[in-house]
Amino acid sequence: MVPTIPTVRLNSGYEMPVVGLGTYARKADPGQFCKAVEWALETGYRHIDTASVYNNEEEVGEGINNKIKQGVVKREDLFVTTKLWNDKHAEKDVVPALKESLERLKLDYVDLYLIHWPVSVNKNGEDEDIDHSETWRGMERIVELGLARTIGVSNFNEQQLSKLIEMAKIKPAVNQFEVNFAFIFFK
Repeated sequence: MVPTIPTVRLNSGYEMPVVGLGTYARKADPGQFCKAVEWALETGYRHIDTASVYNNEEEVGEGINNKIKQGVVKREDLFVTTKLWNDKHAEKDVVPALKESLERLKLDYVDLYLIHWPVSVNKNGEDEDIDHSETWRGMERIVELGLARTIGVSNFNEQQLSKLIEMAKIKPAVNQFEVNFAFIFFK
């Protein structure tokens, strides 16, 4: 029996599982991400989170597609998240960046596409001054094109998010950020 993971309804109307498999790792052996995704899907995970900068979208997509072909899951039962990297914040770069991710993932759409960080850099990694509203117009375009069902941000602070919400036609559904817990037990 595969456990049911609770979901939350996003402002896009789609349900997002509240627990997902994050696929970031500094070092990994070839095939590790594919196997991790396969195992996760076999055990009940339905939310898979990756990013273009993780350099593992091909393996993540392979794991997803293997389990779809095997009949373990259907695409419509999955919630796949990926992220726009900092050197693709110009409005004209957003759609091509997601299309590249979709090609690597071997998917027609993602369920959630996030602006990974609220900072822009050029191809050399040097700071670039691109307003978040420009990037967001590109994000809204990917929804219009059906390349992503839901859009959001990652690592935005309250001020950055408030400014974005004021101008957005499509409001961000998610602000993803890392949380770490440490437990200390005393006798």
